[in-house]
Amino acid sequence: MAALFRFPGFTDEDFTSFRIPERARRREEIIRLIHPKLAALGEDILADFRRRGIEGLYPHLPQLNWPPGYQPFCTWLALSTQSHRYQDLAQLNVGVHEPFVAVRLGFDTSGFAFGRLLFLMSHGDLKEVLARIAVPAGLRCRVYRRVPWPEGSRALFDSGEDFLQGVQIAEQQGAHWFEVGKIFPRESYDELLSSPEFAATAAQLQLTLYPIFRRLAGP
Repeated sequence: MAALFRFPGFTDEDFTSFRIPERARRREEIIRLIHPKLAALGEDILADFRRRGIEGLYPHLPQLNWPPGYQPFCTWLALSTQSHRYQDLAQLNVGVHEPFVAVRLGFDTSGFAFGRLLFLMSHGDLKEVLARIAVPAGLRCRVYRRVPWPEGSRALFDSGEDFLQGVQIAEQQGAHWFEVGKIFPRESYDELLSSPEFAATAAQLQLTLYPIFRRLAGP
């Protein structure tokens, strides 16, 4: 990736927006403070991908207003092969939460791609492919279930080895989100997260996950 980045780095103010008690104002501040930075991060990642000959991905930012009454507890950048309805398929995702930032391959468990993931993990070779790619890179499988704000979601499963069990738990225990990736806790990675250089780290992790993403992301 080139030396200059569009992404400026996150600030403490960005993360404290998630703690604003009033829902509408919280949403406004998250969108005002964080979404321009995620848009810039998406441009950096896609520029890096294009230099490697990877094309055809669309960046998405959420509106944080659906379903009605939704309590924003995080926000995200999603890179998808789809220009609309990206939640239905696999997504290369950067999620921003108050205590951490996650770079991940993610699945909404209600989407079509999660069923395909479950099938390929149980009956195909995807379990081995995931292990071959993710384990050496230190990536972990996490499964989340919704809980009330301010936490918003809670991990039911976290493993750096048993990816099949993670998929099965997501199906059996009513989880809403499955991911494979890396979490950057603010307390440990504050310097990196506040630096434009985080764009290079995110792009490299997404590139590592890209071969798995392509198998699950649709045309």
